[in-house]
Amino acid sequence: MPAKKLRILLPLWLLAFAGLPAAQTAQGTRPATRPAEPVNLLQGSTWLYSTDGGKTFSKDPPVAPAGKSVSFIARAEFDAAEPSQYVVLEFTPNLPPALKATFTLNDQEIKGPLAGMFYRTIPAIDARMLKRGRNVLAAAITAPSVGTRRGKPRDAALSLNVSLAGLRAGHLKIQTGPILGAFGKDYFTVTCRTNMPAQVTLNCAQITDSAAHEARVSLLATSQTGLVHRFLVRDPPTTIRVHTGFFLGARVGDHFVTARIDPPEALAKKVRFVAMGDSRSNPEDWAEVAQAVFKQRPNWVVFTGDMVSRGSDDSLWDTDFFGQAKDLFESVPFYPVVGNHEGNAPVIDAFFYTPTSDGRGRNWAQTLGPVLLIGVDGRQDWPAGRENATWLEKTLAQSKAKFIFLADHYPAWGSGPHAAPGKDGQPRERSVRQGREVILPLLEKYKATAFLAGHDHCYERSQPPGGVTVIITGGAGAPRYPKLPSAARGNPYSKVFLPQLHYCLFEIEGDTCTMKALTPEGEEIDTCRWKARP
Repeated sequence: MPAKKLRILLPLWLLAFAGLPAAQTAQGTRPATRPAEPVNLLQGSTWLYSTDGGKTFSKDPPVAPAGKSVSFIARAEFDAAEPSQYVVLEFTPNLPPALKATFTLNDQEIKGPLAGMFYRTIPAIDARMLKRGRNVLAAAITAPSVGTRRGKPRDAALSLNVSLAGLRAGHLKIQTGPILGAFGKDYFTVTCRTNMPAQVTLNCAQITDSAAHEARVSLLATSQTGLVHRFLVRDPPTTIRVHTGFFLGARVGDHFVTARIDPPEALAKKVRFVAMGDSRSNPEDWAEVAQAVFKQRPNWVVFTGDMVSRGSDDSLWDTDFFGQAKDLFESVPFYPVVGNHEGNAPVIDAFFYTPTSDGRGRNWAQTLGPVLLIGVDGRQDWPAGRENATWLEKTLAQSKAKFIFLADHYPAWGSGPHAAPGKDGQPRERSVRQGREVILPLLEKYKATAFLAGHDHCYERSQPPGGVTVIITGGAGAPRYPKLPSAARGNPYSKVFLPQLHYCLFEIEGDTCTMKALTPEGEEIDTCRWKARP
């Protein structure tokens, strides 16, 4: 594979021109100074609590009796001298997910951007909800039974610790991403999220005279004003040279911020991709694996699910996943499938761009050079002869690719707890059983190369009858699982099982595909080779 184009950090004076018309020459301007951190509007306010429906209030927090739930109302008053100076508000209730709470500001409900998501910080609240002078923040809260401590029932005080920040344009930031998604020979995709409604542009900047600080900026695409920004760019410029960079520019008023991306290049004769999965719960381990993968510079990454421990917890996506692997996401296209820990979290369709008509499909397929890459949502129903299975068979039957890889979170065969058999000898978990009884036989019928999965936190390669290798690559950070004592009965086809941090690197050249399972330190723990399909 030819070397990647030189990655450069574009100077701030150049990145200032994210909003300029296409092919305009820029010179000398610098971005505005970032304002001071926002002040908590609730600073100095006192919370009052009521357990009788608002008839009486007290400064004393309510106490949840051991083993019983409790409902109460809380309110705090505060002054806002100049509400018009704020672009949006940012509310941080700092409550555990188990609490059910409805907050109102001046009798208007505060809602998160996406229904079904839990927000530790709710962004982009309309600042017009504020009033000049006295304002009231109120909450109706139901706390579940507190439970026990050291096996004994305990009571618990339920005080609030919240903040309400007024943000100005200068507090704008690209909060999530950039995240490269599906790509092809004539297009690439990228997504990001800003912390307040903004317009984002995708730009190409070519330095024309480094000594004179001059650059030529081409505007490729513009998003609608909002929080989530999704770009599909077709026919990217063919005249890009070494001293060129792509970047996103977000703008609110006169303030802007930028983020660099490194779009994929056309596939060469030698193709390299990585498969890995199950990064949840241990962000430090995930950061280690992600950095090792980034250094490999693969053409793309396919991820076998369970990115965060709780997909509906919005904050985890930034702190535990994207924030730990910034270099990887801004430079390597990412092809994920959904795991059980993501569930139906709506942010999945916002952050990721899959090779489907709207970029949001959970079952997808794409031919990338010599590879047909298929991703499926194993949580869905996959009965033989029905819609999903029919789509998969049609996709397989039409392919002339040399190698076929299918990614599903749920393994068809495995020696860990999730693939354990029930009394009938078949997998207890429905999604694992569907993989074995429906998906794997279709792969065998059309002589696919391998079935890639996660779910069990280990590396395992199995060679069941039928010729399709089953690889579990669930070692991107989640707590590792041991091999079951009964594994030989549940999976007699296991060849290698190792509960280690790892990723799988695939290299295809000509009619040969070689896979190496590697630890972040570069230790090779397994290897496998396949010849091209007939």
